[in-house]
Amino acid sequence: MIFRVGVVLIFALGVLLADDLSESESRLIDLNVIAVDIHGRPVSDLTSDDFQVNDAGKPQKISFFRHNDRKLWRTPSLGPNEFSNRAGAEIPHATVILFDLLNERFGARGYAWNQLVHDLEPLETADYLYLYVLTVDGRLYVVHGLAGEEGKAPQPGAVAWTSQIKPLMNQAMRAVTRTRPVDIDVAVRVQLTYVALNALAAQLSRVPGRKNIVWITDGVPIALGPNRSDTGDFVDFTEQLRQLSEGLDRSGVAIYPVRQVMLGNNAGAGVSSEATLDDFAGLTGGRPDMGKDIGAALRQAMDDLRVSYQIGYYVPWQSLNGKFHKLRVACKRKGVRIQAKTGYYAWPDPPGAKARQAIDAAISTPFDAAEIGLRGTLSTNPQAERMAHLEVRIDAKDVALGHEGDQYTGQLRLAVAGYQADGRIEDSAVVPLDLHYSAQERDKALNEGIAFSDNVMIGKKLNKVRLIVFDRGSNAIGSLTIPVNTGSRNQAE
Repeated sequence: MIFRVGVVLIFALGVLLADDLSESESRLIDLNVIAVDIHGRPVSDLTSDDFQVNDAGKPQKISFFRHNDRKLWRTPSLGPNEFSNRAGAEIPHATVILFDLLNERFGARGYAWNQLVHDLEPLETADYLYLYVLTVDGRLYVVHGLAGEEGKAPQPGAVAWTSQIKPLMNQAMRAVTRTRPVDIDVAVRVQLTYVALNALAAQLSRVPGRKNIVWITDGVPIALGPNRSDTGDFVDFTEQLRQLSEGLDRSGVAIYPVRQVMLGNNAGAGVSSEATLDDFAGLTGGRPDMGKDIGAALRQAMDDLRVSYQIGYYVPWQSLNGKFHKLRVACKRKGVRIQAKTGYYAWPDPPGAKARQAIDAAISTPFDAAEIGLRGTLSTNPQAERMAHLEVRIDAKDVALGHEGDQYTGQLRLAVAGYQADGRIEDSAVVPLDLHYSAQERDKALNEGIAFSDNVMIGKKLNKVRLIVFDRGSNAIGSLTIPVNTGSRNQAE
């Protein structure tokens, strides 16, 4: 069980009001965009002037533009007693194959298994390619996972792990395969699927930048008709789909569905599972209707990681009407095809709700999120008994800084959590850090980072402290965990 109590926060970044839950008059909508030519090759020299964005039929003015570059996410050089959320094994991007046994009929599993082996075995390189199985009871089984899940990090350039895919898959299938119970309720299956996808996205948040999931599945329905087994009621999963898509977006994850359903089969009663898969792709910026070819979907997902752009535009709060907004992103340059989210739910969340939800998710995970780069130190504060001083630099290159007039603005939300040896968690209120930069100040922040300092209470049982930073502009999140030094703690006691 997790218990939460307050942490004393003393900020040295100017005046920040802890009870400030007011929102600005507009919200920055952030899009991750892929651009390819007529041959499917990435186009890497576009500018903001090359793009056109329409939201619910209305043209939008682009206020934030960035060409995503893997060099932005290099592992930093650290000073003495300094920690970073990007100091582990350098993983610049990730493509995950999710083999979905929970939602795939028994007859389709063998076909998908054979195709996986056929497509993966001859790969010359499988760096940053991972494979998970969604079991019939809703668990994620790791066949080849991210560093830390198998005891060692993948070694780029080594013999591809996929050369052993057949024995790896044999072992996995022996461990997890059994017939799905015929009486399992479709609603329960949908909920298990959403939980698993959310958990996988949370794990992928350790990797900065865009991540793609090639989801091999028959799909799940978005709604159930009156033949639901337990209540007979009509059930609509639109709200859960909205929440999941926001979580995937927050982790930078796009879905590439590969539908393996056999002719005459249906993944479940209710509204079309195929349409739901298209919704997953459209809401996350993946590619819909990838067909049954796993190899083609995998190659496309890996190619799409090479070049991407981030585009942001402001919408007034009155436009957040709870309806689904269709998006259309186009390129003015001839011969360029654009792939981006096709829509989003313009949900009018209560003030601070989205930040609190994202921060709570980051607090509860056992690892740090790396969408926003953080580096810092934790030291004793000689002027305050039982206090430690937290000094952190937030990588401004990972923050959405919208451009309006001669000002660059951003909206960060921060919280600090302390972890005790007995499992209890102490976390703070969410505190706003609104950025208002001139061009010169923005350039300085891009070079030096955004400075942040905080005094945190430490006690005998506190093992580590975690800072969480949420960007309201891009929905990106970063967290940095620093162990409490035993010697420093003794001095503070």
